[in-house]
Amino acid sequence: MEGKLRLREPQIARVEGGFILTDPYGVFPKPLALTEGGLFLLSLMEGRTLREVQEEVFRAHGVLVPMEELEGLARALEEAGLLLTEGVEQRLKEEEEKLKRERPMRLAGISYPEGEGEARAFLEAFRASFTGEGVGAEVLLLPHLEPSRVPEAYGAALAALEKTPPPERVYLVGVAHRPLKERAAALPVPFQTPFGPALPDLEALQALDALLPFELFNTPLAFREEHSLELPLLFLKGAYPGARFLPLLVGRRSPELGEALKVVLRDYPGLLVLAVDLSHVGPRFGDPPLSRSLAEEARKRDLGFLEGLAQGEPEAALARLGANPTRLDATEVVASLAPLLRGRRGQVLAYRLDLEAATLSAVGAGTLAF
Repeated sequence: MEGKLRLREPQIARVEGGFILTDPYGVFPKPLALTEGGLFLLSLMEGRTLREVQEEVFRAHGVLVPMEELEGLARALEEAGLLLTEGVEQRLKEEEEKLKRERPMRLAGISYPEGEGEARAFLEAFRASFTGEGVGAEVLLLPHLEPSRVPEAYGAALAALEKTPPPERVYLVGVAHRPLKERAAALPVPFQTPFGPALPDLEALQALDALLPFELFNTPLAFREEHSLELPLLFLKGAYPGARFLPLLVGRRSPELGEALKVVLRDYPGLLVLAVDLSHVGPRFGDPPLSRSLAEEARKRDLGFLEGLAQGEPEAALARLGANPTRLDATEVVASLAPLLRGRRGQVLAYRLDLEAATLSAVGAGTLAF
């Protein structure tokens, strides 16, 4: 393989005996397994030729890595979509162009039904799982966790949506689980749902983009498999078939986003939805297996966070988390939208710390209406 190598940033998961590397956007589904030594070789490749990598290893460690081994690693990286060759770049460009037209359903038939009738029954069953009373909302916090794991949280959200007059538009702000080029991003295309396409509000999105110090429409591929928008959108589109949507992702906290949304909401009023989960604990996230003490800590932090938000004190709610040892994934979204949450009173409608029995891990999810 000739020339200097250019690499893409992979997602890396530690496993027994080494590491699994994957394409962060899921365009190339084939994973790559590497030992610690293979990961070391990978760390030397960016901007070097294979011959230069070989020479660098020999200089530093006195070991001559066979060229065949380096070429095999390069081919494996290309197959995984992690080496930027002409073919890989073309494939990424094609996928990005598709996403500039529409965002298809990725989880239909897995997390929810694909057909409209079945999806309507699905939502009705989730609504029936919540026995409390809904309240009307101007701002709604709901989960993006797999719906079957926390049906009462989604049922509580549906109960709140029932009491909320249908908005002209919905600002849906999710957590970015894939890398963004900027702190936040939007995808101004129809998102397919079982209830028909959730159409974007292009005028409001352009107004928001104009107020931000960065390009809002910056990483289409990050939306390709993003469940933090797709799962809540099913419930929102089912409840408000005529609404337009502003699908937004937050990767890193952006106070400018909250301030800009505050301005845009004056001219383009609508329902603001935060699609976030709470604590992530257990072996999947680097902890020992879930125990009573760990579960108690997670519940205490989650409920304290939700109650702090319900008191209209987002900064205090975030401060109480400290270093966030139970890994609430809501922090960057809440920090970004603090200007819209400050001083706004809310009501916690549902909360659950859900056990994933196969891994002895758990994730917290709640519903909060303001």
